[in-house]
Amino acid sequence: MNAVRRIAARGLIAAGGVALTLGAVRVSAESSAPAAEPTPYRPLPPNGAAYVMDIPPVGADGVRRTLNMGLDEDETIWHVRSGWNVAALDCIGGQYRPVLTGYAAFLKTYARELAAVNRRIEAKYRNSAARDARNTRVYNYFATPAAIGSMCPVALAVANEWLKAPSRNLSTFARATLPRYDAVYLDFFNAYDRYRADSAAWDAKYGALYGSTQPGYVAVHGGSR
Repeated sequence: MNAVRRIAARGLIAAGGVALTLGAVRVSAESSAPAAEPTPYRPLPPNGAAYVMDIPPVGADGVRRTLNMGLDEDETIWHVRSGWNVAALDCIGGQYRPVLTGYAAFLKTYARELAAVNRRIEAKYRNSAARDARNTRVYNYFATPAAIGSMCPVALAVANEWLKAPSRNLSTFARATLPRYDAVYLDFFNAYDRYRADSAAWDAKYGALYGSTQPGYVAVHGGSR
């Protein structure tokens, strides 16, 4: 009888060992399962820009068609004046004081030349409304909220350089300065294009499930998609 009990006991121990082993395998398998992929937030526009906005397109030649392209000499001068004007109004604070000081000196130094440039440009337009509309577009371009913060350091550098050694030739100065101004906006537009691409990829992968929780998705697609 004792022998039977010992055999039974050994059988129970063995069975328990199998159960423990299977349980350990199950726990091990569960713990090694890959963690669920967290859902990333939808990409945000650069520099706090709007979720949806129009930006100049890139042509087939790879060059972005900004309103600073293809300008003649007078228009180049006027766009530099406009860009500096915007910077003088928007770049405020002690460190940017030379932007305003330099702009005032620039207007005074080139008063005669700028007046002549303005008359020649006016003559190209059939009416003042068309000229005003063009000026508004130029000012709004340079005042792009998401880019003006990066424009201020560039405008400060230009102002400091000009105050230290004013250019004797207005056209030469304008041709050298406008690309420096426009580089700020080209950088922003390129960043915005990357945002568009990244957010479109997010929309395709996560939009159906999580789009309604993301303001950018709703702004682009509406709330009913």
